[in-house]
Amino acid sequence: MCTGTPSIPGPTREEIDAREANRRAQRDALKEERREAEQIKAEQLELSQAVAAGRRGRRSLMAGKKKGGSGFDVADTYQTKGTLGA
Repeated sequence: MCTGTPSIPGPTREEIDAREANRRAQRDALKEERREAEQIKAEQLELSQAVAAGRRGRRSLMAGKKKGGSGFDVADTYQTKGTLGA
């Protein structure tokens, strides 16, 4: 009945846990790498668009606030019909 080959014991619970922890660590590292690559790609896209627009992050002085774009507040004495504050 004996075939002459000894039975090989399976891995212990500690070995299984160590392998799973190693796989999780590799998977988390890969996710972090992908996240960083995506962030770098987004930054490069933003930079290339800024270069194409010729601004590279600078706003026009006449733009005023970022959201409003209303320009600067000019005193009423400087606002005439001919100059309009210029």
